[in-house]
Amino acid sequence: MKSYAQRYEEFTAATVKLAEQIHSANREKVMNAKYTLPQITAALRNIYKDPIFHEKFVSSKMSENKWSSGFCAMASVLIYEMYGGDDVWEMMAIRQKDWPRSPVVFLRDKATGINFGTTGEHFYPEVIPYEIGRPVDTDKLKTPHKETFKNVLMFELARLNKNSKK
Repeated sequence: MKSYAQRYEEFTAATVKLAEQIHSANREKVMNAKYTLPQITAALRNIYKDPIFHEKFVSSKMSENKWSSGFCAMASVLIYEMYGGDDVWEMMAIRQKDWPRSPVVFLRDKATGINFGTTGEHFYPEVIPYEIGRPVDTDKLKTPHKETFKNVLMFELARLNKNSKK
């Protein structure tokens, strides 16, 4: 039986691969983006594993099998803002009345129709029913500490970029 850490890393690899597919379909729309979608995705997946980061932004201690829990809205909003906005994405959400394990916020790529989120492995073995998601107004999403979260993400992106050049 796989450990949570192994499943987490497998989910990370699969999510980065999906990000590469979305990036390929949107290259022309995001030519001015500072970072690619795979880079942003990898950085987010790295910082979710940090217990101090988790406690600061989710206001709870990180459990052994829910490293990315609580980050779906914040991560989706930052990806939306940093990578193409309305030209690339439709912000989506699954409401609590539609699925008992929700709310879940995610993005739908307009070019491919692919549903994309950087969290979700903590629902294992359940699969998020993205097909029941509905469009949501980004202004109505609660994202406290968004600028601080973005600063942490930008620091991690710079760190990963520096390490990749070594």
